[in-house]
Amino acid sequence: MWTFLTRLPVVATLITFICVVIMFALGNWQLQRAEQKTERLLAMERSAKTEQVGLQQILSGNIGEVLDMPVNFEGAAESNRYFLLDNKIQQGRVGYQVLVPLQTSSGTVIANFGWVAATNSRDILPSILIEAEKAHYAGVISLPLNNAMVKETALVDGEWPKVLQQTDLKVIQQHYKQEVLPFVVLLNAQETSKFVRNWQPVVMAPEKHMAYAVQWYLLGFAALAVFIIAQRNKLKRNKK
Repeated sequence: MWTFLTRLPVVATLITFICVVIMFALGNWQLQRAEQKTERLLAMERSAKTEQVGLQQILSGNIGEVLDMPVNFEGAAESNRYFLLDNKIQQGRVGYQVLVPLQTSSGTVIANFGWVAATNSRDILPSILIEAEKAHYAGVISLPLNNAMVKETALVDGEWPKVLQQTDLKVIQQHYKQEVLPFVVLLNAQETSKFVRNWQPVVMAPEKHMAYAVQWYLLGFAALAVFIIAQRNKLKRNKK
């Protein structure tokens, strides 16, 4: 065994070792994602059985623990100053999600009113009617995650509506020039609503992550096995 190891080519062995380590690391990462998704689904199930609470109760608790919490409140919408979240697909159609600031007794909260279809031209934004009167709203709490690789394109120039590339509350505050609450409310679906509210907080099921993990592990074992077999055959040929 020692003789076999000492005769291994350094470069090929190093490359194989690195590849195998990366494949196993990716497998472990997929397992972690599966566990996270499972915990998220369980949390959503628990939240669905929880009674709706007010915004003030949400703010009085730990923000990190209010994800998917059902909430209801009264608020007045900013009918002229709202945001369009770009590149949102609904049943194969391109559109926007509409983010609207709502003035409440607990502060300004950003509510996701749902999806609307885009026009045939990127230069023409969809015409959206938002009722400004004070109304009752209900939904679930969402904590947006920002992607550092996404570059924001909207300019702070006072023109509305604003097209955003992601739900970044700090960027929203810069445009809105007012502090907003540290979460977004995904409004509940309504049959009479012109907005499509088909929320998918968990896009990929835990089982799919598990399948990907198995694939990465098998690829790692396969790469290792192919390397060992190839080197054994090479040593046998050299002996002959």
